[in-house]
Amino acid sequence: MVAPPVIGNLWDGVQGPQTKPVPITKTWRNDRDPTRRRATFGVPYPLLEITIDNSHDLHAKLPARFETTKRRSVPGVRLRLLVPTIFSDTDFRECQFRWRETLGESKVVGSTFKNCSFCRCLLGGIVFNHVTVENSTFTRCDFGGSKFEECQFVNCIFTECTAENASFIVTEIDPTAFLKGLPPPVYNYENPIPDGEPNAVQVTADWIEVRRKLAAQLLRSNTEIHHSVNSDRGLFELKRAELKLRIQALQPHSLNDLARLPLRATQVFLSWLVLHATKGGTSLSRLVLAATFATLAYAYLLSRSHVTFLSQDCHLSSFAPALVLQQLARAASLFLAVGYTDFSGGPLATVFLTAAAAFGLFWYALVAEVVIHRVYR
Repeated sequence: MVAPPVIGNLWDGVQGPQTKPVPITKTWRNDRDPTRRRATFGVPYPLLEITIDNSHDLHAKLPARFETTKRRSVPGVRLRLLVPTIFSDTDFRECQFRWRETLGESKVVGSTFKNCSFCRCLLGGIVFNHVTVENSTFTRCDFGGSKFEECQFVNCIFTECTAENASFIVTEIDPTAFLKGLPPPVYNYENPIPDGEPNAVQVTADWIEVRRKLAAQLLRSNTEIHHSVNSDRGLFELKRAELKLRIQALQPHSLNDLARLPLRATQVFLSWLVLHATKGGTSLSRLVLAATFATLAYAYLLSRSHVTFLSQDCHLSSFAPALVLQQLARAASLFLAVGYTDFSGGPLATVFLTAAAAFGLFWYALVAEVVIHRVYR
């Protein structure tokens, strides 16, 4: 969703609203967001304010819709939503929803946003309660320090946003879509950085922990509303963030760390394997596919060998359907480790049989992890 071009001053002329925005008396030092860790770094703070305290204000205090697109553009204002409001087909650009501290806690309660776009908007430090956002996009917006209580995000796209220290309570939101749109804000560190500020490399390293905390929040939030799909995605994202932290910690800082590096690297590799084989312990589909391929591979290897099963040679001289089915049964027995002792062969064959059965036992462990997760989800 792309915001339409802004033509002239939308607060005056034909597009202008009946009631003009109220100028804000400046009481702050900075004219723009000074924090590089936020996606809104450099965004000017609004100097105009609009208060929506009844349904009529939505049409009387906001610019009119464009005739060609039927969308409304709202640029550079601070909005106070005192009543539940429904916004549709609206493009917010460099807007702020946080009130002045003298007006009390900043809240957005019961409002709905449908087919809206938010570009470079300041959405941090706000309590969102019972807010629904559908089919909307967020580009370079900051949610830092905001609290989302019993909210719902449906089919939303996030691009280069930040949400440090945000919290989610009983809120439906796709963890994968949200975290995908929260890369480290390195785009704010391209120019020379003043002395004393962290550089892009340090911020990228810090963002691993930021993502881990957010993933934990999203997992808990979606679990509280029993949204199984988003809950599974949240668990996957949490485990992926934890794995990145473990990879980051592999860098040795002493001789003792260097000596333990092979063991720790092996543990990280196994964690990576479990993460991607089971989607973080949430899916059996990849395990079923792995079992199928393993059984076919075992059947082929057995047919090319002279390993015996119950004193019968597993080597196939033909591919008659009955013999192929028998061979697949033998392969499945080996993979599931239920017929391991019925196989015999030379030293090399014994190594193969042991490795094949061991892989099957590892597969059992992965299946058990997924089953336990599903039972106690």
